[in-house]
Amino acid sequence: MCPMGLDLELAVAALKLVRDVMKVQEGEEVVITADTGSDWRVVEAAAQAAAQVNAKPIVTWYMSPPGVGKAADPHIPLRTLKALLSESDVWIEFNKSWLLYSTPYESAMKAGKVRYICLVGMDTDMCTRTIGRVNVPLLYELQRRLARVTERSKYMRITTPAGTDIEFENDKGRPVLVEGEVSGPGEYMLFGQVDWAPVEESINGLIVFDGSVWPPSELGLLRNPIKLHVREGEIVKVEGGSEARIFEAWLKSFNDPNMLKIAHLSYGCNPGARLTGNILEDERVWGAVEWGIGYQSPTFKGKLGQASSHTDGICLSPTVIGDGERIIENGEFVHPELADLARKLRYG
Repeated sequence: MCPMGLDLELAVAALKLVRDVMKVQEGEEVVITADTGSDWRVVEAAAQAAAQVNAKPIVTWYMSPPGVGKAADPHIPLRTLKALLSESDVWIEFNKSWLLYSTPYESAMKAGKVRYICLVGMDTDMCTRTIGRVNVPLLYELQRRLARVTERSKYMRITTPAGTDIEFENDKGRPVLVEGEVSGPGEYMLFGQVDWAPVEESINGLIVFDGSVWPPSELGLLRNPIKLHVREGEIVKVEGGSEARIFEAWLKSFNDPNMLKIAHLSYGCNPGARLTGNILEDERVWGAVEWGIGYQSPTFKGKLGQASSHTDGICLSPTVIGDGERIIENGEFVHPELADLARKLRYG
């Protein structure tokens, strides 16, 4: 049981998610997916919130698969999920082992009807901090400004105190995605993240994960950094301790060359997010940079496309420079178009 105060805050956060973020309307059919790794309190609160706005919630719950994305397919009720999700109006995913990039996800996106949001592994505390207590309209505005600044940047370089030193070019024909602003059917992520896919073959240098990595399930918060040497968008060498060896073995276990390729990156900008080992929250830590590897969502309009699975890793306290202009410095938003708004979001 969660404390009474937090339980009340959870109810407020769930209603904000359903009514204000997902824009659930009376009579809509809302599917909430969960597995045995999910926090049932959050699942129940979302279902209650959907009922409160006179929608029709349905909860699906099953055993956590050992993999995510397409690697989950052999272990989940595939036919049932494909049918259910493709016909729903709204899909809220709380699975610990996510369905994002799986076959049911692809079927739902192809059907073109559902408003889907990925909230994988969200627990009560995270829901209250990253949704309930956040000034969402102000955060949307920061994200829009951050996207505009990034869209103008052709050449970018990112460094971190842990040793990241990576450079790449952007394709101005590709979108810079502002997460969380629901405007119709499609795929949405929790707000507090702005992401895009650089020109894959332009990505060169060293990426050092010093926050967290997930999957594989053996990882999460990192004790020691994982160093990825990247050449033309492909990981050519992995260095570090035991965690690096686990990570490299997992990537190569699929025998899929796309599992060694960089899919996208993102900024974290949710003022309530903390580094916890839950990758959904970790990739939204204020001022952090996240790199995705493997499956590349079609929404990025990149060249990589499908892969057997997907993983994300976090670089802390980055300095991000676009065409010689500092966007982030040591994990703080310093660009003139961002700094004032960033201070309001963090400190009120």
